[in-house]
Amino acid sequence: HKKILTVLGTVIGALALVLCLWAAIANYHKRTKQVEQHSPNITAAAFIKKVAPAAQREQKRYHIPASITIAQAGLESNWGRSRLAAKYNNLFGIKATSKTDRVKMTTTENVKGKTIEVKQYFQTYRSWADSINAHTQLIVNGTADNHARFRNVQKASNYRQAAVALQKGGYATDPNYANKLIYAIQ
Repeated sequence: HKKILTVLGTVIGALALVLCLWAAIANYHKRTKQVEQHSPNITAAAFIKKVAPAAQREQKRYHIPASITIAQAGLESNWGRSRLAAKYNNLFGIKATSKTDRVKMTTTENVKGKTIEVKQYFQTYRSWADSINAHTQLIVNGTADNHARFRNVQKASNYRQAAVALQKGGYATDPNYANKLIYAIQ
């Protein structure tokens, strides 16, 4: 019986070692997955062509108008040309919620009618598609303080209603945000 227990212990130990190695390799590959890089000289037309498929997929899954997603991505990232978009794949100016995968940058905010510059941490993504997915999850799940914050975006029957719902939900500090989205779409 001792020999069987010794052999069994050795086999279990070897399996545990193999599983640990497999997990370490999988984690390494996940962390080193290629991060997309984009030219800061991209044209608006090329930007739209690049992000439209991901925006359309999210529209089919979650009923968020692709035109709204594309317009928001375009406005927030200067049509893919901002440093945050080109280097860090953050198309929407989504703030960081953890201490990993983030970068500190200066941003412009509208506070009590005044435009000010502040330094904030922004989330970084591996691709523009990942950024679009994160944007969708924000719209679908809302924020920690209000999970229904953007629910009316999904209920909107057209892009104009969706733009107004984003404004009312407090998506951006710009008081003309909805009008800018509507203009970009038109």
